[in-house]
Amino acid sequence: MSLQVLHLIGGGEIGGAEHNVLNLLTGFPRDKVNPFLGCLVKNSPLAALTSSKRICTEIFPMRFPLDILPVIPLIRFCRNNKIGLIHCHGVRANLIGRITARLLSIPAISTVHSLPEYDYPSSWKGKFALLLDNKTLSLSSGIITVSDNLRVAVSQRIKSRTRDLPIKTIYNGIPWLDFANQEVMRTEFRHKWNIPQEKTVIGTIGRLHPVKGQIYLAEAMELLIKEYPHLHLLIIGEGPIRPQLQDLLASNKLPYTMTGYLPSAWKALPAMDIFLLPSLSEGMGLVLLEAAQAKIPIIASNTGGIPELFAGEREILLCKPADPLDLTLACSRILENDDLAKTLVQNAYQRAMKFTVDKMVNDTTDFYLEITKASMSYYSS
Repeated sequence: MSLQVLHLIGGGEIGGAEHNVLNLLTGFPRDKVNPFLGCLVKNSPLAALTSSKRICTEIFPMRFPLDILPVIPLIRFCRNNKIGLIHCHGVRANLIGRITARLLSIPAISTVHSLPEYDYPSSWKGKFALLLDNKTLSLSSGIITVSDNLRVAVSQRIKSRTRDLPIKTIYNGIPWLDFANQEVMRTEFRHKWNIPQEKTVIGTIGRLHPVKGQIYLAEAMELLIKEYPHLHLLIIGEGPIRPQLQDLLASNKLPYTMTGYLPSAWKALPAMDIFLLPSLSEGMGLVLLEAAQAKIPIIASNTGGIPELFAGEREILLCKPADPLDLTLACSRILENDDLAKTLVQNAYQRAMKFTVDKMVNDTTDFYLEITKASMSYYSS
């Protein structure tokens, strides 16, 4: 008999965590895991997407960050659907999911996709989120992290605040994307967004958020354009720093395109000549796997789980976070050295093949079985 698992997440946007959840929901073998999705935000785009894929989806809207009233309908939902485990993603989901699981005497686990203290526009909100998350750690039955870097950080929190919890690193996996018509994709995207075909495009994909570091990319572009006037900057994503970023690019008269959020942003990758991820902190960097599949040379910050994904100098170029000059020098190396670019592309492509959805799903399923077995012993004792 398959295990009924409820994945619980905010669902207010579709970023790396949401893509991870979607890949799990559609990848589980139904004879072992029957997945459900719960979202905590009204009009959730993730909920709409999963519903279209015939995944049982329910919204339990939170009116404010500390609203625990959704626990009531969540308990009812879990009982009606015989949920045996709640899998939480994010601080709000941890709060609601862990309380619900304890009241139902079923296990709750969490996937840590990033450091909570960096996920908010202001530092005090990040610190408050971390404090809130720590308060319910003792209600958790286990933790998954998407990189060893995150596992170390979470382990330190656990040791100082609660009993030992099972904690396991499970790297994100992604489906193999279709780049068979790469030249057509490149031409059509550039035509749609009025990017001249002869331009050399430096691109990035991600939320427009301080932690993603796009401001430093814009500052690097200001330095690069003096030496390479044929460059064009492509920024895909939406978020709170968009006005600030646009003002900086416009005031420096830099050639750029900002598309906002694109549902299938990976399809824009062939339009890029260099992919750059300038994050200040990054749990894993799922988009880097997509860029590697597209065979684009990659530059990324040497932070978080990124150097676990790809080796610096062999597969990608790693730079200091928040350092426009280091980004500039890395771009110059690729622009000036075709052999280096080709070597990085080939090695990164081979490395990306190791991060599959099947492996992620199998590892997650094994962890579920480990947790539910331990939980049965705990609640029966």
